Amino acid sequence: MSTSIEHPDLGNPALVALIREEIAAAGGRITFARFMNLALYHPRHGYYLAAERRPGRGGDFLTAPELHPFFGFALARQIADCWERLDRPESFVVREYGAGVGGLAYDVIAGLTEERPEIARALRYQLLEPNPHRRGQAMMAMAEVGLADRVSADDPDFALAQDPITGVILANEVVDALPVHRLIVRNESMREAYVTWNDEPPGFAEVEGEPSEPALGESLWDDLTARGVQLQEGDRLDVSPAAGSWFAGVTNRLERGYTIIIDYGYAAPELYRGHRLAGTVRAYSQHSVTDDPFKRIGQQDLTAHVDFTALERAGQEAGLVSAGLTTQGAFLASLGLGDFLVRMQQDPATDPETYFRAQAAVYRLIDPGGMGRFSVLMMARDAPVEPPLRGFRETPPSF
Repeated sequence: MSTSIEHPDLGNPALVALIREEIAAAGGRITFARFMNLALYHPRHGYYLAAERRPGRGGDFLTAPELHPFFGFALARQIADCWERLDRPESFVVREYGAGVGGLAYDVIAGLTEERPEIARALRYQLLEPNPHRRGQAMMAMAEVGLADRVSADDPDFALAQDPITGVILANEVVDALPVHRLIVRNESMREAYVTWNDEPPGFAEVEGEPSEPALGESLWDDLTARGVQLQEGDRLDVSPAAGSWFAGVTNRLERGYTIIIDYGYAAPELYRGHRLAGTVRAYSQHSVTDDPFKRIGQQDLTAHVDFTALERAGQEAGLVSAGLTTQGAFLASLGLGDFLVRMQQDPATDPETYFRAQAAVYRLIDPGGMGRFSVLMMARDAPVEPPLRGFRETPPSF
């Protein structure tokens, strides 16, 4: 069973073999959550731990910070608002999860330096990134621009052992990549779709069984029904207990301050309806998308829409209070994203091509049919949430 499988569609042969071995040891099946965890986070072969840099224009997908620096500039304004509401602490930490090579961090610091230099001087920015190659690249880049004295880069587990912070916990497009269990409605109850191996044709496949955890069965059905979710035979739900556990864990190190979670997903009544009840797991490779997670294993990203109702509840159970839930389009509009375009247009040094590229990026960031419909959740611990935080002044459009 340990022999690597050489098949171009399956992906990394070593990782395929490891997953097959685990399936065999587990009696013929593992949860999709376990499969997703291995595909993305295996310490040697996982997609997010690889030496090559995959996200970005030359990789598999494009995130908002890579689209244009204006995203980070606008986010800096919300961070400045948080600093003010925390009574301007002399030591102010932004702890960013899934920080990659630090592009968003650089833009946030640049935005603060331009508009609120007193906050930039108080700021300590922590890049939490599981990939050691990305951490090294981030710190090399920060040293080149003279920011190594205010930026650090560590493994996410490192932060869980550190003293609690006063400041902001930030995660942009992180929660969608946490493992999910795949559930299917059968006879007004939940069944779970496990991952198994077929020899002919060779590859991974689904097999149904009883839920692997009690919380994924009757109690989940009752909870969703109470929240107004109407489920029918054959509906598929991708549910992530790992997301709530992660959120509770990282916010446990927040003594005073705010969380900013940005990702694609919805509150439960919107998430679990319509076409999304066919399942939301998607695989991204070379800027193309598919709903087949069993190809290019270890070589493609796997994501699922975030249940922001469940995430908010996890925060509340961890002692946080809600500060707002809105769309990225409304959030960025509230933060004055358009101001940066106006400044650029008024600058005589701006050439038309640069301006139009920035304009296109802004439209894409707020497009209600694209990135603009991402959700933004802010929560607080021992910090004021009234009047509404700066990013929640605009009303998001209805879907």
